[in-house]
Amino acid sequence: MRRALLIAVPLLGLLAACNGQRPATGHGVATPRDARFGSATDSLFFSLERTPCLGTCPAYRIRVYATGRATYEGISHVERKGPHQVTLDRQVLETLLREAEAIGFFDLQDSYDRPVTDIPSTRLRMVSGTRDKAILARTGVPPALKAFALKADSLLLPADWRPVPAAQ
Repeated sequence: MRRALLIAVPLLGLLAACNGQRPATGHGVATPRDARFGSATDSLFFSLERTPCLGTCPAYRIRVYATGRATYEGISHVERKGPHQVTLDRQVLETLLREAEAIGFFDLQDSYDRPVTDIPSTRLRMVSGTRDKAILARTGVPPALKAFALKADSLLLPADWRPVPAAQ
């Protein structure tokens, strides 16, 4: 009986210690619970980034996700600074994809660039099905790609962006 107690007591202690632990996710990485990070099924659909220059070029980042959730980060020389968010209508996503396909976005070069200083860059990325294309547009950019970036601006910038509250 004494031998059984010597085995049973440590086992009960071990079970009690394990009972309070949260289940493992299997990846060893903490899963953010903050809704600002989106859900696991919310994948990137389109992004547009305008980089700063030495002058007053507007600098910002916009990311549009497949669910219509979009994030905006105003960096410099913009009306809205900091993180903002909005949910876009499905029609906006469809228009972006239609316009991208019309200019052959997925077949364009990955980079339009030359070693020139103080010229802002535009970075565009679109993910549709198995297609995933990122383009750096700085100098020598085809007119159709410039027009597409401006069209994206005209669709996205006027949205009803709401500031993202600071995490508490």
